[in-house]
Amino acid sequence: MAPVSFHHDNNVCKVVLTCFKSMTWVMETANSTPASKVAVINLKLEDYRKNPPGVEEIQFRLTRLTLEPMLRSMAYISQQLSVPANRVAVINLKLQDTKTSSGETEVKFQVSRETLGSMLKSMAYIREQL
Repeated sequence: MAPVSFHHDNNVCKVVLTCFKSMTWVMETANSTPASKVAVINLKLEDYRKNPPGVEEIQFRLTRLTLEPMLRSMAYISQQLSVPANRVAVINLKLQDTKTSSGETEVKFQVSRETLGSMLKSMAYIREQL
């Protein structure tokens, strides 16, 4: 998937230069009780801001409590992508990050309807494991 431009209300054209490439995950098992299970998610994003394009890797942790709102948002975005005019969506994740002064990192990337559908299936399976 290559970057696609989109328009905001003020007709300013923007291009998201990072596109979803793949997602893997593992369950964190050390000292894990059912109430404290954690899934470690690894995203690979194709970064078109670099020349030549490179891969950016993002890792974050999800509990059942943090996964639920993410699944609801992704399902809503998937519904929006069912409209033929909507080819891609921009996902904007705000992740806790102890290495930044604000305590969070923002990650934006594009997904197609098919890609988002695959992500939703994986996230639903992760929810079952949590």
